[in-house]
Amino acid sequence: MPLAELAVVGDGRLTDTVAERLFGFVAGNVIAIFTVVSVAASISAMVLAGPRVYFAMARDGAFLPSVAQVHPTYRTPARAIWAQAGWSSVLVLSSTLSGLVNYTGFAIVLFSGFAVAALFVLRHREPDAVRPFKAWGYPFAPGLFVAASAAMIGYRIWTEPSETFYGLLIIGLGVPLYHLFARRQ
Repeated sequence: MPLAELAVVGDGRLTDTVAERLFGFVAGNVIAIFTVVSVAASISAMVLAGPRVYFAMARDGAFLPSVAQVHPTYRTPARAIWAQAGWSSVLVLSSTLSGLVNYTGFAIVLFSGFAVAALFVLRHREPDAVRPFKAWGYPFAPGLFVAASAAMIGYRIWTEPSETFYGLLIIGLGVPLYHLFARRQ
């Protein structure tokens, strides 16, 4: 596609427009359907995983204790689900889709990079610990992941400093809350 045409492609239509140009109308529609199904699957995974994080935090004393309660009939973390719904509503109502994807994507890449970097810390601190599974390609594959995560974070800071600042601010506000709950523990 010429750059001028590419620049005017509607928001959210880039992938299927390019597929349509490369492989035809049917392929463009197939890619569009695949994109919708992928986004729906991601949303579904986050709806299931997010409240379980709140539930585990509350159970460990790092969040409101009432969020650790399980519904007596359905055996689900109902209050954690409501907490996730509330926070998701705040995010959806306060931003555009693009801003929301940037904000959440930034946080996911940041924390995924930290989680994988923790492998190096744990291996250094406890070199003789029993490991039920091995990190594939250690230390190269995890090192590459951490380097790629750092590059993406650096790029985001460079290209979108204000959005990145607000994302870091929200994440940073969690630190005093964590210490407050840890002190109560």
